[in-house]
Amino acid sequence: MHPVLFKIGSFELASYGLMTALGYAAAALYLLPRLKKIGLDKDTFWNLIFIAFIGALAGSKLLYILVSWPHLGATLAEKLSNIVHDFRYGFVFFGGMIVSVAALVWYMKKKRLPVLQTSDFLIVALPLGHALGRIGCFLAGCCHGRPTDMPWGVAFTNPHSLVAPELLGVHIHPTQLYEAAGNLILFFILHYAYKKPHKAGVILVEYVMCYSLMRFIIEFFRGDYRGEYILGLSPSQGLSLLGALAALIVWRYLKKDKQHA
Repeated sequence: MHPVLFKIGSFELASYGLMTALGYAAAALYLLPRLKKIGLDKDTFWNLIFIAFIGALAGSKLLYILVSWPHLGATLAEKLSNIVHDFRYGFVFFGGMIVSVAALVWYMKKKRLPVLQTSDFLIVALPLGHALGRIGCFLAGCCHGRPTDMPWGVAFTNPHSLVAPELLGVHIHPTQLYEAAGNLILFFILHYAYKKPHKAGVILVEYVMCYSLMRFIIEFFRGDYRGEYILGLSPSQGLSLLGALAALIVWRYLKKDKQHA
């Protein structure tokens, strides 16, 4: 694929970084015309976007370090060197989501924003940005799948791609595109669900439930290092189950609260 789009001297434009930036831009551009519907001013909105970005960057890198720690090197010096060697790669989405949510909730409470209503508003754009980010993963070769005989299997041949060396030239599942397509479908589902009357928090719950189930399934086709498995499940699958369970509990609470009302 194309992990580097172009190079000028020592400067390289990484496809993953570009697509991630485009993902944030697409999400922001989708939300901007809709700010009046929720009563958000632009300064507060851009603060929320900035907090989400920093939280996602820090959290996803931290979780990557935690799940990959045994494979980052034999000594502490080697591990630290591999961590900072190329900061552009090596992120776990769930880590970024957890830290971003915590930071955003803190900021919303500080600004006295309605947390559930604001979360419903913001979460609609997340799968749109995530879909573009996964295309960046495909171009870079990270988050790749396992070998397959399916006709849509793809072979990465660029030695600079992030596909495991033993899988270069081997047809593998394009799991990045599976998730990009799933996120795009999820975006349209949430877009139309948000336009209909709904109880505060419902859109957020729908996102967590749908993405958790999607990610749980896609994990079975992943071929990159997934961390230490527990009961046959990868760390991301464990987090997916916890996310789906939490979403189900909250959904039942919201439904019960609505019936009482």
